[in-house]
Amino acid sequence: LGVTRNRLETALRVTESLVSIDQPVVARGPMHKGSGAGGDLGESELLLSDILKCREPRPDENVELSLLRNTLENAMSAELSPHERDVLRLRLGLEDGRTRTVREVVEVCGGGIRPADVRSAERRAFKKLRSPGSLRAHGLDDYLHVVGLAGMEYDYYNKRR
Repeated sequence: LGVTRNRLETALRVTESLVSIDQPVVARGPMHKGSGAGGDLGESELLLSDILKCREPRPDENVELSLLRNTLENAMSAELSPHERDVLRLRLGLEDGRTRTVREVVEVCGGGIRPADVRSAERRAFKKLRSPGSLRAHGLDDYLHVVGLAGMEYDYYNKRR
């Protein structure tokens, strides 16, 4: 074979623990509801590839979310006051991925505003961003499918284009 005995033994030892991703993993458990008196156990087949599925977003999803974030930032800059922008960024976690409660927003602002002020600013901001003119002008209507609103009440605005 042209391979030394030591190298062959090393190769065999290293490959012993390799497992196919399509290898079934057998799980024992009840296949159907029963009395629990026994005899209800069966086997169900689960593949190793089912267990090892990637939970990370796909690269194309990351690109789309990045474009949405930029579009939303542009719309917020054009449509909202600085206070409304700050409230939305904190409430939605746009800066650091951590959403905040109304009380936490009040604390971040140094207690200089009331919870009612935060709620009011949030309502005004959403109303401005949801307006048909704002949706069209900033291209936010192109992203309604991302947030699950495509085909809902916003179709009315798309038909008027």
